[in-house]
Amino acid sequence: MPLIDVNETQLFVEEFGEGDEAILCLHALFFDGRMYANQIDVLSKHFRCITLDWRGQGRSAKPIGGYDVDNLCHDILGVMVHFGLARCHILGMSVGGVCGIRLAALYPEKVGKLAVGGASAESEPIEKVVKYERLLLEEFAVDTAGPVDALMTILYGAPFLNNPDNEDRIASERARIMDNDGAAVARASAPILRRVDIRHMLPHVQSKTLVFVGELDGANPPEKARTIAGGITSAQLDIMPGIGHQPNVEAAEELSLKLLRFFSS
Repeated sequence: MPLIDVNETQLFVEEFGEGDEAILCLHALFFDGRMYANQIDVLSKHFRCITLDWRGQGRSAKPIGGYDVDNLCHDILGVMVHFGLARCHILGMSVGGVCGIRLAALYPEKVGKLAVGGASAESEPIEKVVKYERLLLEEFAVDTAGPVDALMTILYGAPFLNNPDNEDRIASERARIMDNDGAAVARASAPILRRVDIRHMLPHVQSKTLVFVGELDGANPPEKARTIAGGITSAQLDIMPGIGHQPNVEAAEELSLKLLRFFSS
């Protein structure tokens, strides 16, 4: 398969495990479906797990346009149609979480349970947009290695980065970020950074929801998660001590077990 025609582009998708229930995994900027490898090792023993690489990222095609969050949601719907999913659970981190919220609010009949990690329902403050767009458009698009140190301190917590036992994992994460097509990721990031506020959508999410976030998240700190959890009637909030924006790596086993308990409950 794994490239499929969806919404006027081609998306790279993978399927793991079997089961009556499916979990669709939506990744964060700078990564692809492989960011959930540790979680899928656990979840796929009980669920049918499907990953997609966003347009412009990972192994998917890199079209010129179509990167606004609404269109990403239409990409998700196309993937669901391809796999014959009338309804599925959603696991989304960062922009994946934002898309999961939108999907659950707009199409409640299509989303079972919703797990949202390190996301924000608010638009980005202009000073943050300027900072990130300069880093992405003027640096990352030219040379992915140039700003990687700055990105690492945003994406990972200090305890993880400063632990010598994590040397190999840190090197692997750095390599994964630098392996991006810098110009394509920069192009994909602009509409995401300039997304609209969706706090008004939160009360329309009917799904049982787990909102998790690292205590040291440098991209979307815990107050963003508190806002999401406070706006969704059936949400539970889990703040993970000493963890940054990537609990899927920094606390891989802990997060995997949390997700298994949540989706199995």
